[in-house]
Amino acid sequence: MTGLALDVSRLLWRAVRAAPGGIDRLELAMAQHLLAEEPGARFLFTDGGVIRTLHPKLARRLVGDAAARWAGYPGDAACLRVATYLAGGEGAFPLARARLMDRQVPLVDAGRNLLAGLLYRHGGLRREAAESLSGSAYLNLSHRNLDNPTLFAALSGARHLLCYLHDDIPLRSPGLAAPGSAQRFRHMLRQLATRPVRLVTNSAASRARILESAAMQGLRFAQPEVVPPPVGSVFTQRTGPPASARRFFQVPGLVTTRKNLALLAEACRRMPVSSGFDIILAGAPGLDAAQVLASLGGTPPGMRVLRAERLTDHAMAQLMRASLAVLAPSREEGFDYPVHEALAAGVPVIASDIPAHREYVADFAVLLDPADPAAWSLALADFLEHGPRHTAALAQAWRFTPPSPGKLLNMLADLARKP
Repeated sequence: MTGLALDVSRLLWRAVRAAPGGIDRLELAMAQHLLAEEPGARFLFTDGGVIRTLHPKLARRLVGDAAARWAGYPGDAACLRVATYLAGGEGAFPLARARLMDRQVPLVDAGRNLLAGLLYRHGGLRREAAESLSGSAYLNLSHRNLDNPTLFAALSGARHLLCYLHDDIPLRSPGLAAPGSAQRFRHMLRQLATRPVRLVTNSAASRARILESAAMQGLRFAQPEVVPPPVGSVFTQRTGPPASARRFFQVPGLVTTRKNLALLAEACRRMPVSSGFDIILAGAPGLDAAQVLASLGGTPPGMRVLRAERLTDHAMAQLMRASLAVLAPSREEGFDYPVHEALAAGVPVIASDIPAHREYVADFAVLLDPADPAAWSLALADFLEHGPRHTAALAQAWRFTPPSPGKLLNMLADLARKP
């Protein structure tokens, strides 16, 4: 059977972060799957266009450290913060205000890179020649290094190449991506278009947008396969909501313009002053977080917008289960991880009526126009009073069953080996 070689270059640098992004989750899930199910699988580090194999002990340590840090455990420090908030304590989550650290700080990134290098790189990587991958299937699930032609030269011995494209946001909305991302994405598409690469993406919506963006660059691809990312086991445990002295809605995910948080602020301003509740932004700041937070403006008395960062998965799931609903007003998504996690946990969801949400959760979430704050205001009011829409949404969420993670990851492995 064709051996698999998973590129974990992104995971190696990001495993030291307090919480993962969606791409990190997929790369970690596949690494865990291969360690458990495919003892002959290899793990590669390809920065600089050079193939380096991780020593098996280093691979297990890298994956184990990231999994433990990001999942946390019941009663960890983040869970204690959540418990303090749910008990009515003050100060667990600060008001959502812009801070200096909401901007990209090169020294912070450099510090993380240095730490990752000290923990994982030295002594655990072996440089390989291109022929060492002869007969192997190479998987890149993170976009990393796919704009570099020297990487593909180093992969010339691989039998198959599979690359997972998550979205085309750097091209569609370059202002929401890191500096230089649009140019790197264009280079990546050109590299992929000239090579026998199997493309996979997370939804039919993403596939349509990626093909459209490629066509605008004069490039043609075969139809990418669609394999949604798996939902972590922490979120699939169906338990009742924890007791809470607070009434609140949770908004997981990156704090960035694309998430359309200004709509929620306007919806709140349309509600009666007596409808006291919190909206908790539970995610890391995007590059434009300062502007986003500044644009939220004032909310009526008794309504607060709070920030909850650096939450482990156990803490995030605990907060989700205590919420009235998870809110996802995004203007655009390829695959909305928090929406699937909330529904897997049996938590009601109010989400924007956009292609990715219609594709996966139309029968399980309340979908509303992301440009209609009045509709969102009415829905929030109903959920606050546990009205008929809230009752129906709760029943819808409990009917949701995410696909088996093992099945999805096996699909990726099978596609990587497919001629």
